[in-house]
Amino acid sequence: MHYIGIDIGGTSIKAGRTDESGVVAAARKTPTPATNLDALIAAIAELVDKLRESLPISGLGVGIPGLRNAQTGVVQTSPHIPSIRDVNLEQRLAERIQMPVITENDANAGAYGEWVSGAGKGLQHMIYITLGTGLGSGLILDRKLFRGFSGYAGELGHTVVEPDGRPCACGAVGCLETRVSAKGIVQTAKEANFGKGSFTAEDVYNAATQGEKTAIQVFQETGRYLGIACANLINLLNPQAIVIGGGVMASGGLLLDAAREEARRRALAPSLRNCEIVQSHLWPDAGIIGAAMLARDNS
Repeated sequence: MHYIGIDIGGTSIKAGRTDESGVVAAARKTPTPATNLDALIAAIAELVDKLRESLPISGLGVGIPGLRNAQTGVVQTSPHIPSIRDVNLEQRLAERIQMPVITENDANAGAYGEWVSGAGKGLQHMIYITLGTGLGSGLILDRKLFRGFSGYAGELGHTVVEPDGRPCACGAVGCLETRVSAKGIVQTAKEANFGKGSFTAEDVYNAATQGEKTAIQVFQETGRYLGIACANLINLLNPQAIVIGGGVMASGGLLLDAAREEARRRALAPSLRNCEIVQSHLWPDAGIIGAAMLARDNS
């Protein structure tokens, strides 16, 4: 049996064909037509056609950055992909490609992938955090993907860590995402007078690896906020693992060590002893694999 997983991002759509265990056999990528729904559906259909290669495909899973209603399947909003608003993408894609389709929040798909075959394989309770332009998360509780009543659970990036903090794209202020994300790293670096002109989180990371003190301090501060979030999760949910992936985690120990240290200071010791804070085993394919495995388990 073969499955296809799709991970829709703000700039690109990644796709992969997997076997029943989640091993990626072939992968493709294409730019995201973010403002045109018909073009988006056509781009996904083209990726599916390329990955089929005359093989029988049993289902398609699609990870979407946005709020998907678990009861209706309608994606209410997707901040970085304005064409996906009040759309049942499952239905539209199933009509186009003539196969079973399941859609899911992209962080939930990543969580499912790590739980099925990654760093959280087989655990009863696991949290997945993905750090990129923003911050997303997915929850595996009692060996099930936890979506909440409407399907909107897991928005860790929009929990408040500073009541009078930075403005967030969601309209609130002080959200965790404003501190722990690529955008958050850049803002922290600017406030610390790092560099001149425009720069990226990767530029700050490269400077830190070269020993630049301000850049190191930026990652330590970012890691401190991540550790606070991990401690809150540990105290609230008592998970066995917090798995962290996403492009920002290319920084590895530079961020993770600071997060672990802060979590040790703040989490309840008995709960902390039962919880590892680890890097993703599947990145950058966690979303693809998770979406494919959701198709496998919901076909």
